[in-house]
Amino acid sequence: MSQVTKDPSETDAAAQSIDQIDAALLVVARSMNQPRLHEYLLQSAGVRLDRAGAALLHKLYLHGNPLRVTTLADLLGIDAPNVTRKIQQLEHDGLVLRHSDPDDRRATRIELSPAGRRTLRRVLDARRAWIGQLLQDWGEADLETFASLLGSFSTTLEGDPAATLTPSDLELTGTPRAKRK
Repeated sequence: MSQVTKDPSETDAAAQSIDQIDAALLVVARSMNQPRLHEYLLQSAGVRLDRAGAALLHKLYLHGNPLRVTTLADLLGIDAPNVTRKIQQLEHDGLVLRHSDPDDRRATRIELSPAGRRTLRRVLDARRAWIGQLLQDWGEADLETFASLLGSFSTTLEGDPAATLTPSDLELTGTPRAKRK
C-alpha cells in the first residue's frame, strides 16, 4: 500500500491555519466566560441573576422538557447537592417550578416558570444585541460565511466525546465511560 504524502507547503499552511484558529478560540472562550461580560449582559437585560442561575435556566431552556436534578447536574458538570441549592434559590425567586417525577415519586423534575422563561429571554436578547454590536461593521456575506463555518465547527465539536464529557462520565482513573441514556 502506498501512503499519500502531502506537499510540505500545504501541511505548513494547514498547521498555521489550525494554530490561528486555536489562538482565536482561546480568545473567544476567555472573553465569553468573563464575569464582567456576564454582569454587563445582566445589567443590559435588567435582571438580577448569578452565573450559576443563568447556566441552570439556560440548560432547562435548551432541553425544553422538565429535567431531574441529577440530569441537570450532569449537564452542568457539577454535583447534585449544589444544583439542589441553586434550584431552591431559583424556585424561591419564582424562576423555576418543581414537579414530582411521574416515573419515580421520590424524584422531582424541574422546569422553567413563565417568569424564568421571560428572564432568560431578556438575557439572551441582551447577548444577541451585544454580539450584533461586535459584528455591526461586517458585511452580510461575511456574517453568513462566519455563521456557517462556526456552526459547522460547533456541530463537529459537539460530536467529539473528549469535548463533551462531564465529571460523571469519568471513572476515578480519568478514562471516559459510556454515556448514560
